[in-house]
Amino acid sequence: MRVGVTGGTGFIGQYLLRDYGKDYDFVVPVRDRKRIIKEGISARLVESDYTVDSLKKVFKGCEAVIHLAAKGMPKNRAPLKLEDYISNVTVNASVFEACKESGITNVINASSKAVWGSRIPADILKENERTAPEDEYGVSKLCGEVLAEFYNNNYGMRIKSYRMGEICGIDLSRGMLNPFWSVLLNASVNGKPIPVYGKGSGGRDLIYVKDVTRALVTGLGKGIKGIYNIGSNQITTNLEIAEAFCRVFHNKSGIQLHPEKEEWGTKKCLNTEKAKQEFGFEAHYDLMRIVEDIKEEYYKQKVIQA
Repeated sequence: MRVGVTGGTGFIGQYLLRDYGKDYDFVVPVRDRKRIIKEGISARLVESDYTVDSLKKVFKGCEAVIHLAAKGMPKNRAPLKLEDYISNVTVNASVFEACKESGITNVINASSKAVWGSRIPADILKENERTAPEDEYGVSKLCGEVLAEFYNNNYGMRIKSYRMGEICGIDLSRGMLNPFWSVLLNASVNGKPIPVYGKGSGGRDLIYVKDVTRALVTGLGKGIKGIYNIGSNQITTNLEIAEAFCRVFHNKSGIQLHPEKEEWGTKKCLNTEKAKQEFGFEAHYDLMRIVEDIKEEYYKQKVIQA
């Protein structure tokens, strides 16, 4: 099956192309053909300015499209601006329109739990829970979902929007991007104490990047449409994550709590029953398997770089 993949050179996309490149004929629109694809990744890169006409040429002959391209949340606490995220909406519109005009109805659209924000009273979030994004990134993702439903309802398309939890893993080009995970990894590799803010009770609704890519290819083969939560169906605390890193990396320096510092966390967990029922997806990676695989990928990269 030939599949167009926007954002194929990004964090999720690189795992998708590397791990499933032998099973699919991936075609990736890129703004700059000089973008480096890591060793072992199989795909055809086609230059595109992401206009409708340009994407139609890229998607020619494709049976499906996985739309991952988007400006993500900043990795620090820098204030967001709506103007920075308008491109997410316009790219969504271009991708969906290009698919419609090319006769491609099978589309997966990457969304986020950010469409809910933190003010929703429910702690177990089902797909039909009302949305209330509280930042510009969440607004842009919600706009993408509304556009997807518009194309589904008016043009007979089967766009699946995946609302994903906190995706963790090492970027194959740039290493560990998330500051929290980067600190954990660096301390573990160097045998230093792992700093944990507050009591470590802050929670994270994690989903490993390889579970995400499996959800993508699983969804390709299903004639479904609509919104689906993609997560682990549980909350993991910062302290539990730090303890797992200590065990997997045999870090005898242990954990150093900083009760005076503010910790980040959430109690809101994605209910993933709909994805399980309608296309058989559930997370395979528990916390220990996540950290073990992060360790394996880290040392694999070190060998490639050497």
